[in-house]
Amino acid sequence: MKSISRYHILIAVVALLISILTKGCTTSPSGAFEHSTTIYYLDDKFHEDIPEEFIFKTWGYRIIDAVGREHTYRTKVDIPHQRKDTKWCTIHRQSEVIKAHYDPKGDGYFYWVNRHKKSLWVCPYIQKKCEKS
Repeated sequence: MKSISRYHILIAVVALLISILTKGCTTSPSGAFEHSTTIYYLDDKFHEDIPEEFIFKTWGYRIIDAVGREHTYRTKVDIPHQRKDTKWCTIHRQSEVIKAHYDPKGDGYFYWVNRHKKSLWVCPYIQKKCEKS
């Protein structure tokens, strides 16, 4: 009967370490355990999503512009077709120029929103962080 040498034990340990390091704990693409646990606790209740009335109470009237970004304003956005209005966005914390266009195929208006030219310049790094949230 042959005895097991130190060389064989070393090869077995290295092979075991390589297999453990390359395998990982999960098969998800990011390598992390992915499960949805985002639940909001508002007004003594748990919610899957933030309720619309809480968004309205905290940030104001909400619109989504033609690009798909979300904006909220303290006053109602009531602009006729092809007109502009300047309002303070409570999400981006800057003055924004809103231009309304009537959408005959849709359910009303769609909006183009631009930063007001006299608004303070915002660092692009901060702007990206603000848009992600």
